[in-house]
Amino acid sequence: MLAQESPAPSGSMRKRVSLLIGDRRGAVVALSACSILSAFTEAAMLALVAQVAATLVTGAKHLSTHIGPFHVHSSLGTLIAIAFGFALARVVLQIPLSRLPARISADVQAALRTRLFDAFSRASWEVQSQDREGQLQETMTSQVMQATGGAQQATILINSMFMFLVLMASALALNALAAVIVGFTSVLLFGLLRPLRARGVKSARGLSKAQVSYAGGVAEAIRVAEETQVFGVTGAQRTRIEGFVAASQILYFRTQVLSRLVSNLYQSVIYLLMVAGLAGLYYLAGPGHAGSLGGVILVLTRAGTAGQLVQGAYQGLAQAMPFIERTQEVERRYRESRPLEGEVALPAVRTVSFENVDFSYNEGRPVLSEITFQVSGGEVIGIIGPSGAGKSSLVQLLLQLRVPDKGRYLVNGVPVGEFSRDDWHRQVSYVPQEPRLLHATVAENIRFFRDIPDEDVERAARLASIHEDIVSWQEGYDTLVGPRADAVSGGQQQRLCLARALAARPEVLVLDEPTSALDPHSEALIGESLKALKSELTLFIIAHRMSTLDMCDRVMVIVDGRLVAFDTKALLQRENPYYRNASQLAAGSAEHRG
Repeated sequence: MLAQESPAPSGSMRKRVSLLIGDRRGAVVALSACSILSAFTEAAMLALVAQVAATLVTGAKHLSTHIGPFHVHSSLGTLIAIAFGFALARVVLQIPLSRLPARISADVQAALRTRLFDAFSRASWEVQSQDREGQLQETMTSQVMQATGGAQQATILINSMFMFLVLMASALALNALAAVIVGFTSVLLFGLLRPLRARGVKSARGLSKAQVSYAGGVAEAIRVAEETQVFGVTGAQRTRIEGFVAASQILYFRTQVLSRLVSNLYQSVIYLLMVAGLAGLYYLAGPGHAGSLGGVILVLTRAGTAGQLVQGAYQGLAQAMPFIERTQEVERRYRESRPLEGEVALPAVRTVSFENVDFSYNEGRPVLSEITFQVSGGEVIGIIGPSGAGKSSLVQLLLQLRVPDKGRYLVNGVPVGEFSRDDWHRQVSYVPQEPRLLHATVAENIRFFRDIPDEDVERAARLASIHEDIVSWQEGYDTLVGPRADAVSGGQQQRLCLARALAARPEVLVLDEPTSALDPHSEALIGESLKALKSELTLFIIAHRMSTLDMCDRVMVIVDGRLVAFDTKALLQRENPYYRNASQLAAGSAEHRG
Protein backbone atom coordinates (compact mmCIF):
# COMPACT_ATOMS: atom_id res chain seq x y z
CA MET A 1 0.00 0.00 0.00
CA LEU A 2 1.38 3.40 -0.95
CA ALA A 3 1.86 5.89 1.84
CA GLN A 4 -0.48 8.46 0.35
CA GLU A 5 -3.37 6.08 -0.24
CA SER A 6 -6.36 5.98 2.05
CA PRO A 7 -6.42 2.65 3.84
CA ALA A 8 -9.09 0.32 2.62
CA PRO A 9 -11.77 -0.43 5.17
CA SER A 10 -11.32 -3.85 6.69
CA GLY A 11 -12.72 -5.50 9.77
CA SER A 12 -16.03 -4.91 11.49
CA MET A 13 -16.79 -1.80 13.51
CA ARG A 14 -16.97 -3.93 16.64
CA LYS A 15 -13.51 -5.40 15.95
CA ARG A 16 -12.03 -1.98 15.21
CA VAL A 17 -13.50 -0.43 18.36
CA SER A 18 -12.41 -3.39 20.47
CA LEU A 19 -8.86 -2.93 19.17
CA LEU A 20 -9.12 0.81 19.85
CA ILE A 21 -10.35 0.37 23.43
CA GLY A 22 -7.69 -2.28 24.06
CA ASP A 23 -7.18 -3.31 27.69
CA ARG A 24 -9.69 -0.78 29.06
CA ARG A 25 -12.53 -3.31 29.17
CA GLY A 26 -12.72 -3.02 32.96
CA ALA A 27 -13.53 0.67 32.62
CA VAL A 28 -16.12 -0.16 29.94
CA VAL A 29 -17.81 -2.69 32.25
CA ALA A 30 -17.85 -0.15 35.09
CA LEU A 31 -19.33 2.45 32.73
CA SER A 32 -22.04 0.01 31.66
CA ALA A 33 -22.94 -0.80 35.27
CA CYS A 34 -23.13 2.89 36.23
CA SER A 35 -25.26 3.61 33.14
CA ILE A 36 -27.76 0.90 34.10
CA LEU A 37 -28.00 2.12 37.69
CA SER A 38 -28.39 5.72 36.55
CA ALA A 39 -31.19 4.75 34.17
CA PHE A 40 -33.06 2.79 36.85
CA THR A 41 -32.84 5.66 39.34
CA GLU A 42 -34.05 8.13 36.70
CA ALA A 43 -36.99 5.95 35.62
CA ALA A 44 -38.08 5.40 39.24
CA MET A 45 -37.73 9.09 40.07
CA LEU A 46 -39.79 10.16 37.02
CA ALA A 47 -42.58 7.68 37.74
CA LEU A 48 -42.81 8.82 41.38
CA VAL A 49 -42.66 12.53 40.51
CA ALA A 50 -45.49 12.15 37.96
CA GLN A 51 -47.72 10.34 40.49
CA VAL A 52 -46.96 12.82 43.28
CA ALA A 53 -47.64 15.80 41.00
CA ALA A 54 -50.97 14.35 39.86
CA THR A 55 -51.99 13.62 43.48
CA LEU A 56 -51.05 17.12 44.64
CA VAL A 57 -53.47 18.54 42.07
CA THR A 58 -56.32 16.61 43.71
CA GLY A 59 -55.38 17.85 47.19
CA ALA A 60 -54.92 14.32 48.61
CA LYS A 61 -52.09 13.59 51.07
CA HIS A 62 -51.86 9.84 50.47
CA LEU A 63 -51.43 7.84 47.32
CA SER A 64 -52.65 4.33 46.61
CA THR A 65 -52.03 3.15 43.06
CA HIS A 66 -50.07 0.80 40.82
CA ILE A 67 -46.83 1.95 39.24
CA GLY A 68 -46.11 -0.78 36.76
CA PRO A 69 -46.01 -4.11 38.65
CA PHE A 70 -45.72 -2.38 42.05
CA HIS A 71 -48.62 -1.40 44.31
CA VAL A 72 -47.83 1.88 46.07
CA HIS A 73 -49.66 2.96 49.23
CA SER A 74 -47.90 5.74 51.08
CA SER A 75 -48.01 9.36 52.11
CA LEU A 76 -46.86 12.00 49.66
CA GLY A 77 -44.07 13.06 52.02
CA THR A 78 -42.61 9.57 52.01
CA LEU A 79 -42.84 9.33 48.24
CA ILE A 80 -41.18 12.71 47.83
CA ALA A 81 -38.36 11.58 50.11
CA ILE A 82 -37.91 8.38 48.09
CA ALA A 83 -37.88 10.36 44.83
CA PHE A 84 -35.29 12.70 46.36
CA GLY A 85 -33.17 9.68 47.28
CA PHE A 86 -33.31 8.41 43.68
CA ALA A 87 -32.39 11.88 42.40
CA LEU A 88 -29.47 12.08 44.84
CA ALA A 89 -28.24 8.64 43.80
CA ARG A 90 -28.35 9.75 40.18
CA VAL A 91 -26.29 12.83 41.07
CA VAL A 92 -23.63 10.65 42.70
CA LEU A 93 -23.55 8.34 39.67
CA GLN A 94 -22.73 11.28 37.39
CA ILE A 95 -19.22 11.39 38.89
CA PRO A 96 -18.13 7.97 37.52
CA LEU A 97 -20.26 8.56 34.40
CA SER A 98 -18.14 11.66 33.74
CA ARG A 99 -14.75 10.33 34.83
CA LEU A 100 -14.86 6.92 33.13
CA PRO A 101 -15.48 8.17 29.54
CA ALA A 102 -12.87 10.91 30.02
CA ARG A 103 -10.34 8.37 31.31
CA ILE A 104 -11.05 5.94 28.47
CA SER A 105 -10.71 8.68 25.82
CA ALA A 106 -7.53 10.12 27.34
CA ASP A 107 -5.96 6.65 27.61
CA VAL A 108 -6.96 5.80 24.04
CA GLN A 109 -5.44 9.02 22.70
CA ALA A 110 -2.17 8.53 24.60
CA ALA A 111 -1.97 4.87 23.61
CA LEU A 112 -2.62 5.63 19.93
CA ARG A 113 0.11 8.26 19.81
CA THR A 114 2.56 6.12 21.75
CA ARG A 115 1.92 3.02 19.64
CA LEU A 116 2.10 4.95 16.38
CA PHE A 117 5.47 6.53 17.10
CA ASP A 118 6.80 3.30 18.60
CA ALA A 119 5.81 1.47 15.40
CA PHE A 120 7.28 4.23 13.21
CA SER A 121 10.57 4.29 15.12
CA ARG A 122 10.96 0.52 14.71
CA ALA A 123 9.85 0.42 11.06
CA SER A 124 12.26 -0.17 8.20
CA TRP A 125 13.72 2.84 6.43
CA GLU A 126 12.16 1.50 3.23
CA VAL A 127 8.67 2.08 4.67
CA GLN A 128 9.56 5.28 6.55
CA SER A 129 10.92 6.84 3.37
CA GLN A 130 7.66 6.18 1.52
CA ASP A 131 5.69 8.46 3.83
CA ARG A 132 4.71 11.76 2.34
CA GLU A 133 5.91 14.88 4.13
CA GLY A 134 3.72 15.64 7.13
CA GLN A 135 1.94 12.27 7.02
CA LEU A 136 3.13 11.03 10.40
CA GLN A 137 2.47 14.41 12.05
CA GLU A 138 -1.05 14.50 10.61
CA THR A 139 -1.74 10.92 11.64
CA MET A 140 -0.50 11.49 15.20
CA THR A 141 -2.43 14.76 15.63
CA SER A 142 -5.61 15.28 13.63
CA GLN A 143 -6.23 11.63 12.71
CA VAL A 144 -5.64 10.49 16.30
CA MET A 145 -7.92 13.24 17.61
CA GLN A 146 -10.68 12.06 15.29
CA ALA A 147 -10.08 8.44 16.29
CA THR A 148 -10.21 9.50 19.95
CA GLY A 149 -13.53 11.14 19.13
CA GLY A 150 -14.64 7.68 18.02
CA ALA A 151 -13.70 6.33 21.46
CA GLN A 152 -15.71 9.15 23.05
CA GLN A 153 -18.70 8.30 20.84
CA ALA A 154 -18.34 4.65 21.85
CA THR A 155 -18.62 5.58 25.54
CA ILE A 156 -21.64 7.80 24.81
CA LEU A 157 -23.18 4.93 22.84
CA ILE A 158 -22.70 2.55 25.77
CA ASN A 159 -24.18 5.00 28.26
CA SER A 160 -27.15 6.04 26.10
CA MET A 161 -27.87 2.50 24.91
CA PHE A 162 -28.25 1.17 28.46
CA MET A 163 -30.22 4.28 29.37
CA PHE A 164 -32.57 3.69 26.44
CA LEU A 165 -33.06 -0.01 27.19
CA VAL A 166 -33.73 0.52 30.90
CA LEU A 167 -36.12 3.41 30.29
CA MET A 168 -37.96 1.41 27.64
CA ALA A 169 -38.22 -1.52 30.05
CA SER A 170 -39.64 0.85 32.67
CA ALA A 171 -42.10 2.31 30.16
CA LEU A 172 -43.11 -1.23 29.22
CA ALA A 173 -43.95 -1.91 32.86
CA LEU A 174 -45.98 1.31 33.04
CA ASN A 175 -47.77 0.99 29.69
CA ALA A 176 -46.89 -1.86 27.36
CA LEU A 177 -48.64 -0.49 24.29
CA ALA A 178 -46.94 2.89 24.38
CA ALA A 179 -43.53 1.33 24.99
CA VAL A 180 -43.92 -1.12 22.11
CA ILE A 181 -44.92 1.66 19.70
CA VAL A 182 -41.96 3.85 20.67
CA GLY A 183 -39.55 0.92 20.61
CA PHE A 184 -40.75 -0.23 17.18
CA THR A 185 -40.52 3.30 15.81
CA SER A 186 -36.99 3.70 17.17
CA VAL A 187 -35.81 0.53 15.46
CA LEU A 188 -37.59 1.51 12.24
CA LEU A 189 -36.00 4.95 12.27
CA PHE A 190 -32.57 3.43 12.91
CA GLY A 191 -32.96 1.41 9.73
CA LEU A 192 -34.45 4.22 7.65
CA LEU A 193 -31.59 6.56 8.55
CA ARG A 194 -28.95 4.06 7.48
CA PRO A 195 -28.39 5.64 4.01
CA LEU A 196 -27.62 8.98 5.68
CA ARG A 197 -25.14 7.26 7.99
CA ALA A 198 -23.47 5.60 4.99
CA ARG A 199 -23.08 8.96 3.26
CA GLY A 200 -21.59 10.37 6.45
CA VAL A 201 -19.01 7.58 6.59
CA LYS A 202 -18.10 8.14 2.93
CA SER A 203 -17.59 11.85 3.56
CA ALA A 204 -15.52 11.10 6.67
CA ARG A 205 -13.27 8.75 4.70
CA GLY A 206 -12.70 11.47 2.12
CA LEU A 207 -12.02 13.98 4.91
CA SER A 208 -9.39 11.68 6.44
CA LYS A 209 -7.55 11.47 3.13
CA ALA A 210 -7.93 15.22 2.46
CA GLN A 211 -6.44 16.10 5.84
CA VAL A 212 -3.35 13.98 5.14
CA SER A 213 -2.94 15.75 1.78
CA TYR A 214 -3.33 19.12 3.50
CA ALA A 215 -0.69 18.27 6.11
CA GLY A 216 1.69 17.08 3.40
CA GLY A 217 1.19 20.28 1.43
CA VAL A 218 1.87 22.47 4.48
CA ALA A 219 5.00 20.49 5.42
CA GLU A 220 6.29 20.79 1.87
CA ALA A 221 5.56 24.54 1.82
CA ILE A 222 7.58 24.98 5.02
CA ARG A 223 10.50 23.01 3.59
CA VAL A 224 10.69 25.15 0.44
CA ALA A 225 9.81 28.48 2.11
CA GLU A 226 13.17 29.99 1.18
CA GLU A 227 12.84 29.01 -2.48
CA THR A 228 9.25 30.24 -2.49
CA GLN A 229 10.42 33.70 -1.43
CA VAL A 230 13.32 33.76 -3.89
CA PHE A 231 11.24 32.71 -6.90
CA GLY A 232 8.35 35.00 -5.96
CA VAL A 233 5.74 32.23 -5.99
CA THR A 234 4.09 32.92 -2.64
CA GLY A 235 0.79 33.56 -4.42
CA ALA A 236 0.90 30.17 -6.11
CA GLN A 237 1.76 28.50 -2.81
CA ARG A 238 -1.17 30.22 -1.12
CA THR A 239 -3.48 29.10 -3.93
CA ARG A 240 -2.23 25.52 -3.57
CA ILE A 241 -2.74 25.43 0.19
CA GLU A 242 -6.14 27.12 -0.15
CA GLY A 243 -7.09 24.27 -2.49
CA PHE A 244 -6.23 21.73 0.21
CA VAL A 245 -8.17 23.79 2.77
CA ALA A 246 -11.21 24.05 0.50
CA ALA A 247 -11.27 20.29 -0.14
CA SER A 248 -11.18 19.60 3.61
CA GLN A 249 -13.78 22.31 4.28
CA ILE A 250 -16.34 20.79 1.90
CA LEU A 251 -15.93 17.30 3.33
CA TYR A 252 -15.96 18.55 6.93
CA PHE A 253 -19.20 20.47 6.21
CA ARG A 254 -20.83 17.35 4.77
CA THR A 255 -19.84 15.14 7.70
CA GLN A 256 -21.13 17.70 10.21
CA VAL A 257 -24.46 18.19 8.40
CA LEU A 258 -25.09 14.47 8.09
CA SER A 259 -24.11 13.86 11.72
CA ARG A 260 -26.55 16.48 13.00
CA LEU A 261 -29.29 15.62 10.51
CA VAL A 262 -29.50 11.98 11.59
CA SER A 263 -29.76 12.88 15.27
CA ASN A 264 -32.20 15.76 14.81
CA LEU A 265 -34.52 13.85 12.47
CA TYR A 266 -34.73 11.02 14.97
CA GLN A 267 -35.56 13.37 17.84
CA SER A 268 -38.21 15.24 15.87
CA VAL A 269 -40.02 12.08 14.79
CA ILE A 270 -39.95 10.72 18.34
CA TYR A 271 -41.45 13.95 19.68
CA LEU A 272 -44.22 13.78 17.08
CA LEU A 273 -44.89 10.26 18.25
CA MET A 274 -44.97 11.43 21.87
CA VAL A 275 -47.63 14.02 21.20
CA ALA A 276 -49.75 11.57 19.22
CA GLY A 277 -49.26 8.92 21.89
CA LEU A 278 -50.28 11.30 24.66
CA ALA A 279 -53.53 12.06 22.88
CA GLY A 280 -54.22 8.38 22.29
CA LEU A 281 -53.44 7.41 25.88
CA TYR A 282 -55.58 10.20 27.25
CA TYR A 283 -58.48 9.09 25.08
CA LEU A 284 -58.10 5.44 26.06
CA ALA A 285 -57.28 5.82 29.75
CA GLY A 286 -59.29 8.92 30.57
CA PRO A 287 -58.41 11.81 32.90
CA GLY A 288 -58.55 9.62 35.99
CA HIS A 289 -55.17 8.13 35.20
CA ALA A 290 -53.30 11.40 34.82
CA GLY A 291 -50.50 10.30 37.14
CA SER A 292 -49.74 7.10 35.29
CA LEU A 293 -50.08 8.87 31.95
CA GLY A 294 -47.64 11.52 33.12
CA GLY A 295 -45.18 8.89 34.28
CA VAL A 296 -45.33 7.03 30.95
CA ILE A 297 -44.87 10.23 28.97
CA LEU A 298 -41.94 11.41 31.13
CA VAL A 299 -40.18 8.06 30.88
CA LEU A 300 -40.80 7.75 27.14
CA THR A 301 -39.64 11.32 26.57
CA ARG A 302 -36.38 10.54 28.36
CA ALA A 303 -36.17 7.28 26.41
CA GLY A 304 -36.59 9.29 23.21
CA THR A 305 -33.76 11.57 24.28
CA ALA A 306 -31.59 8.54 25.05
CA GLY A 307 -32.52 7.10 21.67
CA GLN A 308 -31.43 10.33 20.01
CA LEU A 309 -28.10 10.04 21.83
CA VAL A 310 -27.81 6.45 20.59
CA GLN A 311 -28.43 7.56 17.00
CA GLY A 312 -26.00 10.48 17.30
CA ALA A 313 -23.29 8.42 18.98
CA TYR A 314 -23.61 5.61 16.48
CA GLN A 315 -23.41 8.10 13.62
CA GLY A 316 -20.41 9.80 15.23
CA LEU A 317 -18.69 6.45 15.76
CA ALA A 318 -19.39 5.40 12.17
CA GLN A 319 -17.93 8.66 10.86
CA ALA A 320 -14.89 8.23 13.09
CA MET A 321 -14.22 4.77 11.65
CA PRO A 322 -12.17 6.00 8.65
CA PHE A 323 -9.83 7.78 11.08
CA ILE A 324 -9.66 4.73 13.35
CA GLU A 325 -8.97 2.56 10.30
CA ARG A 326 -6.22 4.89 9.08
CA THR A 327 -4.39 5.04 12.42
CA GLN A 328 -4.62 1.28 12.86
CA GLU A 329 -3.56 0.55 9.27
CA VAL A 330 -0.62 2.97 9.49
CA GLU A 331 0.51 1.30 12.72
CA ARG A 332 0.13 -2.15 11.15
CA ARG A 333 2.13 -1.12 8.07
CA TYR A 334 4.96 0.18 10.24
CA ARG A 335 5.03 -2.90 12.48
CA GLU A 336 5.01 -5.38 9.58
CA SER A 337 8.09 -3.69 8.12
CA ARG A 338 10.17 -3.98 11.30
CA PRO A 339 13.59 -5.42 10.42
CA LEU A 340 14.57 -8.74 11.90
CA GLU A 341 16.71 -8.50 15.04
CA GLY A 342 20.00 -10.40 15.02
CA GLU A 343 21.42 -11.88 18.22
CA VAL A 344 25.13 -12.27 17.44
CA ALA A 345 27.43 -9.74 19.12
CA LEU A 346 29.30 -7.63 16.57
CA PRO A 347 33.08 -7.98 17.16
CA ALA A 348 35.79 -5.67 15.82
CA VAL A 349 35.19 -5.11 12.11
CA ARG A 350 37.91 -6.87 10.11
CA THR A 351 36.23 -7.05 6.69
CA VAL A 352 33.18 -5.58 4.96
CA SER A 353 32.12 -7.28 1.76
CA PHE A 354 29.32 -7.51 -0.83
CA GLU A 355 28.82 -10.66 -2.90
CA ASN A 356 26.84 -10.23 -6.14
CA VAL A 357 24.45 -7.73 -4.58
CA ASP A 358 21.46 -6.52 -6.62
CA PHE A 359 19.01 -3.84 -5.49
CA SER A 360 16.02 -2.04 -6.99
CA TYR A 361 13.28 0.24 -5.72
CA ASN A 362 10.82 -1.00 -8.33
CA GLU A 363 10.75 -4.49 -9.80
CA GLY A 364 12.38 -4.65 -13.21
CA ARG A 365 14.32 -1.39 -12.75
CA PRO A 366 17.62 -2.32 -11.07
CA VAL A 367 19.55 0.45 -9.30
CA LEU A 368 22.56 -1.70 -8.37
CA SER A 369 23.62 -4.90 -10.15
CA GLU A 370 26.17 -7.57 -9.24
CA ILE A 371 28.10 -5.44 -6.75
CA THR A 372 31.04 -7.40 -5.35
CA PHE A 373 33.90 -6.06 -3.21
CA GLN A 374 35.81 -6.63 0.02
CA VAL A 375 37.19 -3.89 2.28
CA SER A 376 39.58 -4.50 5.17
CA GLY A 377 39.19 -2.83 8.54
CA GLY A 378 40.98 0.54 8.72
CA GLU A 379 40.82 1.21 4.97
CA VAL A 380 39.59 4.52 3.59
CA ILE A 381 37.39 3.88 0.57
CA GLY A 382 36.21 6.55 -1.85
CA ILE A 383 33.07 6.07 -3.95
CA ILE A 384 32.58 8.11 -7.12
CA GLY A 385 30.31 8.03 -10.13
CA PRO A 386 27.89 10.19 -12.12
CA SER A 387 24.62 11.40 -10.62
CA GLY A 388 22.04 8.63 -10.51
CA ALA A 389 24.67 5.89 -10.69
CA GLY A 390 23.50 4.32 -7.40
CA LYS A 391 26.02 5.75 -4.92
CA SER A 392 23.40 6.83 -2.34
CA SER A 393 21.62 3.49 -2.69
CA LEU A 394 24.94 1.77 -1.96
CA VAL A 395 25.26 3.89 1.19
CA GLN A 396 21.79 2.84 2.35
CA LEU A 397 22.72 -0.81 1.85
CA LEU A 398 25.97 -0.30 3.77
CA LEU A 399 24.03 1.22 6.68
CA GLN A 400 21.43 -1.59 6.61
CA LEU A 401 18.71 0.97 5.86
CA ARG A 402 17.71 -1.24 2.95
CA VAL A 403 18.13 -4.94 2.19
CA PRO A 404 19.61 -6.33 -1.05
CA ASP A 405 17.21 -8.06 -3.43
CA LYS A 406 19.90 -10.63 -4.22
CA GLY A 407 23.38 -11.44 -3.03
CA ARG A 408 24.98 -11.20 0.41
CA TYR A 409 26.25 -8.41 2.64
CA LEU A 410 28.90 -9.77 5.02
CA VAL A 411 30.90 -8.38 7.94
CA ASN A 412 33.80 -10.62 8.99
CA GLY A 413 32.27 -13.22 6.68
CA VAL A 414 28.95 -13.25 8.59
CA PRO A 415 25.64 -11.98 7.10
CA VAL A 416 24.96 -8.57 8.67
CA GLY A 417 21.39 -9.52 9.56
CA GLU A 418 22.69 -11.93 12.18
CA PHE A 419 24.34 -9.18 14.25
CA SER A 420 22.66 -7.38 17.12
CA ARG A 421 21.10 -4.11 15.95
CA ASP A 422 22.24 -2.33 19.10
CA ASP A 423 25.84 -3.37 18.44
CA TRP A 424 25.50 -2.35 14.79
CA HIS A 425 24.23 1.13 15.66
CA ARG A 426 27.09 1.67 18.11
CA GLN A 427 29.81 0.57 15.70
CA VAL A 428 28.54 1.89 12.36
CA SER A 429 27.89 5.61 11.95
CA TYR A 430 26.92 8.08 9.24
CA VAL A 431 27.31 11.70 8.15
CA PRO A 432 24.62 12.73 5.62
CA GLN A 433 25.21 15.11 2.74
CA GLU A 434 22.73 17.59 4.21
CA PRO A 435 23.30 18.35 7.91
CA ARG A 436 20.21 17.95 10.08
CA LEU A 437 20.30 19.60 13.49
CA LEU A 438 17.83 19.36 16.35
CA HIS A 439 16.39 22.49 17.93
CA ALA A 440 18.54 21.86 21.00
CA THR A 441 21.95 22.66 22.50
CA VAL A 442 25.24 21.84 20.80
CA ALA A 443 25.90 19.06 23.33
CA GLU A 444 22.44 17.57 22.82
CA ASN A 445 22.93 17.65 19.05
CA ILE A 446 26.19 15.74 19.35
CA ARG A 447 24.71 13.21 21.80
CA PHE A 448 21.59 12.77 19.65
CA PHE A 449 19.48 10.99 22.31
CA ARG A 450 22.35 8.68 23.31
CA ASP A 451 23.91 8.30 26.75
CA ILE A 452 27.31 9.81 25.95
CA PRO A 453 29.45 11.45 28.66
CA ASP A 454 30.65 15.05 28.37
CA GLU A 455 34.26 14.05 27.78
CA ASP A 456 33.28 11.95 24.74
CA VAL A 457 31.16 14.83 23.42
CA GLU A 458 34.18 17.14 23.62
CA ARG A 459 36.48 14.49 22.15
CA ALA A 460 34.15 14.11 19.16
CA ALA A 461 33.99 17.89 18.71
CA ARG A 462 37.78 18.11 18.70
CA LEU A 463 38.06 15.30 16.15
CA ALA A 464 35.53 17.14 13.97
CA SER A 465 37.52 20.41 14.28
CA ILE A 466 34.51 22.22 15.77
CA HIS A 467 35.56 22.46 19.43
CA GLU A 468 37.31 25.82 19.09
CA ASP A 469 34.28 27.30 17.37
CA ILE A 470 31.97 26.00 20.09
CA VAL A 471 33.96 27.41 23.01
CA SER A 472 34.09 30.77 21.24
CA TRP A 473 30.28 31.02 21.43
CA GLN A 474 28.86 32.73 24.51
CA GLU A 475 27.04 29.65 25.80
CA GLY A 476 29.62 27.14 24.58
CA TYR A 477 28.25 23.61 24.44
CA ASP A 478 24.94 24.95 25.84
CA THR A 479 24.42 27.17 22.78
CA LEU A 480 21.02 26.58 21.24
CA VAL A 481 21.20 25.59 17.58
CA GLY A 482 18.68 24.20 15.14
CA PRO A 483 17.77 23.61 11.51
CA ARG A 484 17.50 27.35 10.81
CA ALA A 485 19.57 28.84 13.59
CA ASP A 486 21.65 31.88 12.68
CA ALA A 487 24.35 30.93 15.19
CA VAL A 488 26.04 28.31 12.99
CA SER A 489 27.20 28.33 9.38
CA GLY A 490 26.71 25.48 6.91
CA GLY A 491 30.27 24.28 7.48
CA GLN A 492 29.82 24.36 11.25
CA GLN A 493 26.58 22.39 10.93
CA GLN A 494 28.37 19.74 8.87
CA ARG A 495 31.16 19.49 11.44
CA LEU A 496 28.61 19.17 14.26
CA CYS A 497 27.09 16.25 12.37
CA LEU A 498 30.56 14.73 11.99
CA ALA A 499 31.06 15.10 15.76
CA ARG A 500 27.69 13.41 16.29
CA ALA A 501 28.81 10.49 14.14
CA LEU A 502 32.08 10.14 16.07
CA ALA A 503 30.71 10.56 19.60
CA ALA A 504 30.00 6.83 20.19
CA ARG A 505 33.48 5.81 18.93
CA PRO A 506 32.31 3.82 15.87
CA GLU A 507 34.47 1.40 13.90
CA VAL A 508 32.89 2.14 10.52
CA LEU A 509 31.95 5.61 9.30
CA VAL A 510 30.02 6.32 6.09
CA LEU A 511 30.05 9.87 4.71
CA ASP A 512 27.71 10.90 1.90
CA GLU A 513 29.40 13.75 -0.01
CA PRO A 514 30.37 15.54 3.22
CA THR A 515 32.06 18.56 1.54
CA SER A 516 29.97 19.00 -1.62
CA ALA A 517 28.25 22.20 -0.42
CA LEU A 518 31.06 23.69 1.69
CA ASP A 519 33.38 26.60 1.14
CA PRO A 520 37.13 25.85 0.75
CA HIS A 521 37.91 26.70 4.39
CA SER A 522 35.18 24.42 5.76
CA GLU A 523 36.16 21.72 3.27
CA ALA A 524 39.78 21.92 4.48
CA LEU A 525 38.69 21.59 8.12
CA ILE A 526 36.54 18.54 7.32
CA GLY A 527 39.45 17.08 5.34
CA GLU A 528 41.83 17.54 8.28
CA SER A 529 39.33 15.86 10.58
CA LEU A 530 38.98 12.87 8.25
CA LYS A 531 42.74 12.48 7.86
CA ALA A 532 43.11 12.43 11.64
CA LEU A 533 40.59 9.57 11.75
CA LYS A 534 42.27 7.51 9.05
CA SER A 535 44.02 5.13 11.40
CA GLU A 536 41.10 4.80 13.83
CA LEU A 537 38.23 3.43 11.76
CA THR A 538 37.05 2.19 8.37
CA LEU A 539 35.80 5.04 6.17
CA PHE A 540 33.48 4.99 3.16
CA ILE A 541 33.34 8.41 1.51
CA ILE A 542 31.03 9.28 -1.37
CA ALA A 543 32.76 12.13 -3.18
CA HIS A 544 31.76 14.67 -5.80
CA ARG A 545 35.01 16.59 -5.41
CA MET A 546 38.09 14.68 -6.50
CA SER A 547 40.11 16.44 -3.76
CA THR A 548 38.09 14.47 -1.20
CA LEU A 549 39.73 11.30 -2.53
CA ASP A 550 43.28 12.41 -1.63
CA MET A 551 43.18 10.48 1.64
CA CYS A 552 41.58 7.33 0.19
CA ASP A 553 43.43 4.01 -0.02
CA ARG A 554 41.18 2.74 -2.82
CA VAL A 555 38.31 4.13 -4.87
CA MET A 556 35.14 2.46 -6.17
CA VAL A 557 33.79 3.72 -9.50
CA ILE A 558 30.02 3.18 -9.83
CA VAL A 559 28.49 3.70 -13.30
CA ASP A 560 24.92 2.76 -14.23
CA GLY A 561 24.52 0.76 -11.03
CA ARG A 562 27.61 -1.38 -11.61
CA LEU A 563 30.99 -1.42 -9.89
CA VAL A 564 33.14 -0.88 -12.98
CA ALA A 565 36.41 -0.39 -11.11
CA PHE A 566 37.81 -0.67 -7.58
CA ASP A 567 41.50 0.04 -7.10
CA THR A 568 44.12 2.59 -6.04
CA LYS A 569 43.96 6.11 -7.40
CA ALA A 570 47.15 5.65 -9.39
CA LEU A 571 45.88 2.53 -11.16
CA LEU A 572 42.48 4.06 -11.82
CA GLN A 573 44.20 7.14 -13.29
CA ARG A 574 45.91 4.90 -15.82
CA GLU A 575 43.17 2.37 -16.58
CA ASN A 576 39.69 3.82 -15.86
CA PRO A 577 38.30 6.38 -18.34
CA TYR A 578 35.67 7.78 -15.97
CA TYR A 579 38.18 8.38 -13.18
CA ARG A 580 40.71 9.88 -15.56
CA ASN A 581 38.16 12.26 -17.09
CA ALA A 582 36.89 13.29 -13.65
CA SER A 583 40.46 13.99 -12.52
CA GLN A 584 41.16 16.10 -15.61
CA LEU A 585 37.96 18.10 -15.15
CA ALA A 586 38.81 18.70 -11.50
CA ALA A 587 42.33 19.82 -12.42
CA GLY A 588 40.98 22.16 -15.07
CA SER A 589 38.53 23.69 -12.64
CA ALA A 590 41.32 24.20 -10.09
CA GLU A 591 43.49 25.96 -12.71
CA HIS A 592 40.57 28.14 -13.75
CA ARG A 593 39.94 29.17 -10.14
CA GLY A 594 43.62 29.86 -9.71
